[in-house]
Amino acid sequence: GQVELLGGGYYEPILPLLPEADRQGQLAQMRQALRRRFGTGMRGCWLTERVWEPDLPRTFADAGIAYTMLDANQFAGLRAWLPPSQQVEGEGFWDLLGSYTTDFAGASVRLFPASKRLRYWLPFQPVARSIEFLRGLQHRGPATITFADDGEKFGLWPKTFDWVYTEGWLDQLFSALERERDWLTTTTFQDYAAARPPDGQAVLPCGSYEEMLEWSGGYFRNFFVKYPEANALLQAMLAVSRELHARRAGTKADTRRAAQLAQATRALYTAQCNCAYWHGVFGGLYLAHLRRAVWSHLIEAERLLRAGESRAVSLGDLDGDGQDEARLSSASMSVSLDAADGGAITAWHLYGARLNVVDTLTRRPEPYHQKLRTQSLQPTAAPGEVASIHDIVGVKEPHLHALLVYDDYRRAAFLDWGLDRRPSLEEWVRATWRERRLWSPGPFHFAPAPRARSGAPELAMMRRVEGRTIRKRVRLDPRTRSLELRYTLEGPPVPVAALEFNLGVFDPAALRAPAEHPDTTCMRFEEAGRVRLTLHLDPPGQVVTFPIETVSESEGGLERTTQGVCVLCVWTPTRRAWQAAVRWTAEPG
Repeated sequence: GQVELLGGGYYEPILPLLPEADRQGQLAQMRQALRRRFGTGMRGCWLTERVWEPDLPRTFADAGIAYTMLDANQFAGLRAWLPPSQQVEGEGFWDLLGSYTTDFAGASVRLFPASKRLRYWLPFQPVARSIEFLRGLQHRGPATITFADDGEKFGLWPKTFDWVYTEGWLDQLFSALERERDWLTTTTFQDYAAARPPDGQAVLPCGSYEEMLEWSGGYFRNFFVKYPEANALLQAMLAVSRELHARRAGTKADTRRAAQLAQATRALYTAQCNCAYWHGVFGGLYLAHLRRAVWSHLIEAERLLRAGESRAVSLGDLDGDGQDEARLSSASMSVSLDAADGGAITAWHLYGARLNVVDTLTRRPEPYHQKLRTQSLQPTAAPGEVASIHDIVGVKEPHLHALLVYDDYRRAAFLDWGLDRRPSLEEWVRATWRERRLWSPGPFHFAPAPRARSGAPELAMMRRVEGRTIRKRVRLDPRTRSLELRYTLEGPPVPVAALEFNLGVFDPAALRAPAEHPDTTCMRFEEAGRVRLTLHLDPPGQVVTFPIETVSESEGGLERTTQGVCVLCVWTPTRRAWQAAVRWTAEPG
């Protein structure tokens, strides 16, 4: 009776981001796991990153969940209507005691406001300080305060293992709880909810804990505005979910197809794990292996859903911007094209490798970069204490400030540039060649493509700019498993033309250092055990490669993170009608 096991989404998704059917599926899978492994039910829910949206009570009620925990700051806007006797302020904190009900569409759930004070003090302050604070609540009569947090700070965060275990902080805490048991009682949520009624009602807006609101600009979904790469993950996840649920009808009689859909469902739920969809004090979206893991499961679900289907070209709003993008697919791969965003390839899925070839990240400014520029990198912890990761600001290697280079466009693939001269290698790497552009990135329009030979998916795009016509054509060759691209300039010749491809492929040679390769017709990029890409150019051109590196924050300090490799194909056109052909062939690594 000392421990209550809370439920939640099985793969720890941000529940409000999911369609209702997936919310219920994730919660049901957790309920089944708790029942199978521990023989217990699921009355309470741990809400991932405490991201709250007002429709969740309906979800929880349908899942049989009676209560959850939210940070006290989410109740702060209601101070004037909450019981004054339940509010505690001092030492820079505002606490709300007790519990409250909220409802949506006739369904209600009980909310326990979790103390930020205790979240910051446990385990980073001496035990005596927390005990004295709790002792000071006695004059209110019976008072209830909630501590709700994950376990990472009790041993996983930097230096906390020694502090919590070796130096005895945890033992001191439990000893103090035993020593003060005549006036201080601990209880589980389920026992408290059964014994005490709520202290009032609360209707809360969208929210999360204070640090998350700071990182997201006040609302979690802002991450998908700030980071197109996160939005790409979100929109792909939602598209797979829509397709999965649409295909479930009529499969009961087809046991083989039903089994495939069950596999696709598991892959989808796994891909809904929250970690790669946002960025705060941990690496999150900046960690390529996290993004790659989500893409891997989404691509596996996509493969299972489309098993046995013929080649196709389709138009639809793939990124939620209200404009149509294009999708070309074959038995081995799919490619997404965004005409509005420079006619770029924004996704290239290899089903065999379960890899999004163009999964990279744009180099953009982050608030903590200013600390690196000003060299204000000192941990803040008093003697005899351990610093929280919210206070630790260190660096994992010297001279990181030299990597603070920013892009003014999204790093996708099949980007095209017309330049007044050929940039140096350093200019390419440090993005100081922008003033050499003869035109800015702009929208293309889908145009009728030539008849596809042998049924290969194909699409054409066109743009007119600065007295020139620019044409792009994309074709999937199912026989050679290759991506064929054709680029045409019509009008006054440009001094330099370049096509840019940003690849989420970790080729050791390409990532070692920036490099220039003159008069190239063929070049290979290989990640052992994953994929081998071969680039073919006609006519031959210069190929420039360099690693895409960012500076991101982690629990241990600021660090260099490699996002992939940039591949630039550069030519000097000499005619008014000039054309280049680029072919990428993908094989197992």
